[in-house]
Amino acid sequence: MIGAFSFRAWFPLSPAVVLVVLVALSVLAALIDKASRRRRKRALRQLAVQWQMTYSATDQLRVAAKVVARLPVPGAADVYVTDVIYGGEGDSYRYWFTAEYTIGAVRVKRRQVRVGTFSEPRDRKAGGVAGPVAFASEGLPLIEQYLKLGPRQSAPLPLRVAANPIKAAPPTGPAA
Repeated sequence: MIGAFSFRAWFPLSPAVVLVVLVALSVLAALIDKASRRRRKRALRQLAVQWQMTYSATDQLRVAAKVVARLPVPGAADVYVTDVIYGGEGDSYRYWFTAEYTIGAVRVKRRQVRVGTFSEPRDRKAGGVAGPVAFASEGLPLIEQYLKLGPRQSAPLPLRVAANPIKAAPPTGPAA
């Protein structure tokens, strides 16, 4: 092999060093992804507490089966539902969820992530039909999509909880 075109001529690292660097970069990417997911779950859990609802990181209620036919794009594939916030709302149950699905069948396939909501009657035996699925606008961050679709409150609370609520309490003892 000619020296100028040799791999070692322009990249003098051993294959073992390259392998270690690639593994380290992969581990770093996995840790960043895990931290991001943890922050999102924490924020959504706080949002569910604000709304006096329940949060589930997975689709334990099988919401995906209920909304797959009602997605805003015909032919959406590989539908996956996560981050479900649910609770009672009058005589129905209300669900907010993150829907991930693939659009495009012929040329470019693209994955979309959007927040949606719908309600269904508490008494399904009475023949009630689930309401329409409403989706938040594209392009907004995930938490903002939940806030856009969330229940209307007169005074929204901040999403952050005080770091130490004990320090924030006024003194109760006699003044010295």
